[in-house]
Amino acid sequence: MPKLDRVLILSASYGEGHQQAALAVQDALIEQNPGIEITIVDYMRMVHPIMNSVARYCYLKSVRFAPKLYGLFYKGTSRISPESMLQKRLNHLGYDDLADFLNSYKPSIVLSTFPTPAGVMSMLKKRGLTHVPDTTVITDHAIHSQWIHPYTDHYFVGSDHVRKGLIARGIPDERISVTGIPIRPTFLAPSNRAILRNKYGLDEELPTILMMAGSSGTMGDAGQICEEMFQSSTRMQIMVVCGHNVKLFKEIQELSKEARNLVWVFGFTRDVHELMAVSDLIITKAGGLTVSEALAMELPMLLYRPIPGQETQNTAFLVRSRVAVFARNRKQVNGYVERLLSDDGARLKKMRMNTNLIRKATAASDIAKGLERVTLQREPAMQGYTTADRLIAKQS
Repeated sequence: MPKLDRVLILSASYGEGHQQAALAVQDALIEQNPGIEITIVDYMRMVHPIMNSVARYCYLKSVRFAPKLYGLFYKGTSRISPESMLQKRLNHLGYDDLADFLNSYKPSIVLSTFPTPAGVMSMLKKRGLTHVPDTTVITDHAIHSQWIHPYTDHYFVGSDHVRKGLIARGIPDERISVTGIPIRPTFLAPSNRAILRNKYGLDEELPTILMMAGSSGTMGDAGQICEEMFQSSTRMQIMVVCGHNVKLFKEIQELSKEARNLVWVFGFTRDVHELMAVSDLIITKAGGLTVSEALAMELPMLLYRPIPGQETQNTAFLVRSRVAVFARNRKQVNGYVERLLSDDGARLKKMRMNTNLIRKATAASDIAKGLERVTLQREPAMQGYTTADRLIAKQS
């Protein structure tokens, strides 16, 4: 009987979401299966470190300075066929490296939290070079062909919206589990709002706005938005997280010196769960990880400057679910803040209540259990592939 004793998780460091999802599932697996062996691999770094650095740089620059161009690329590749030349090339990225790794590591199951290794795994299975059960976590409320591959055994998705999208693309319903997007346990643990407010020196009488500019601080207009909120006649206190963007951190710090409202400025921090716990509204882009954390904390969202593609799809889903509002420009950001705070927070309370209709607090745990089910349903992995086997498979 196959046993879940060694798990390989294939991720990538393009933003925090993919890696954090991998870590969340790892935590849940260890809790449920003491003694289990888990390896998380940054796939792109493993197969081509130099290309990975260049690609990450280009990705971050494109989403910051040319988001429309990135959006066109995302849309243009959203429905490409698995048999297209582009997809075949992507499916060969690290093909031999992954085949060798599978042969030496011999995992019970593979989980991808990034689309590229999911495609490579599918190609290896198609050519008979592995029978290891292959699963994927889709880390956005979006449907894109890069995630969808014919030999993936099971998908874990964030919402019924994504499940329906996969079914429309030909994936059988029994190969899909609606689990939510996995987040770390710190966002699920009970928190004492009063103690945390005291820890950060917050005024208990004022509403708290949390603004997150992204892990790399790439939200456009962040400085201007902060300046307007700092000088607003609407009474509030504002916490700003600048991520790794040192320039933005210094800019916000300088602006805070003249602020009419109370301001706290943070760089990259691992205490986001505490900042969310004491906040009444978060202003953020619509990355899958951040919005899932906000949902877990029952925190209403004001979404601004989502990256065209997956983040605009996340935005549409969240606005439709009435847990978020979407500001199209800087003027609308401050307009929404003032309106949401003007009625004693009545609308914010409704948004907070609505989060309970779509939040999936047990996502990581459910995925861990799902991996065990998939493993038990499959035969043990094939072992001992030779170079000759691989060459024959490549020609098929």
